[in-house]
Amino acid sequence: MDFDEKLDELFIDLPEPLEDVGNAISCVRVGKLLYVAGVLPFSDGKIQAPGKAGIELRLDMARLAARTAGVMMLAIVNKELGGTLNKVRRIVKLDGYVASGVDYQNHAKVIDGASELFIQIFGKYGKHVRTAVGVTSLPKNASVELSGIFEIR
Repeated sequence: MDFDEKLDELFIDLPEPLEDVGNAISCVRVGKLLYVAGVLPFSDGKIQAPGKAGIELRLDMARLAARTAGVMMLAIVNKELGGTLNKVRRIVKLDGYVASGVDYQNHAKVIDGASELFIQIFGKYGKHVRTAVGVTSLPKNASVELSGIFEIR
């Protein structure tokens, strides 16, 4: 399966990843694993769908934010792998953080926005273990933040 062609079929253009900020880096390779951390739903230089799910955002907008963060995560992976996703063997793990109110119950449905994107692109190799949790706030008033682990060829 050609993952780069799948991006084209889905009309997904990967953006240029943001520069690393502060003392952390956006990803690091350890053996055949690529760890990607702290990805926010940036598009066109600004946070998409800011606010808290269930308070300022409906479920569909929060899911879209998760998908946007997923696209940004793939942009980071693509850059790290020399401009191709075809070096990805599989997605191992996805952690999703959802800014929400204390009674919010749809964290998993929000993070499905990213999980479904990965399955569309990578098929069975996009299925992953996952954590989806609610938090009181995220950087830059983002509604979603993702981190993940990719197995690399």
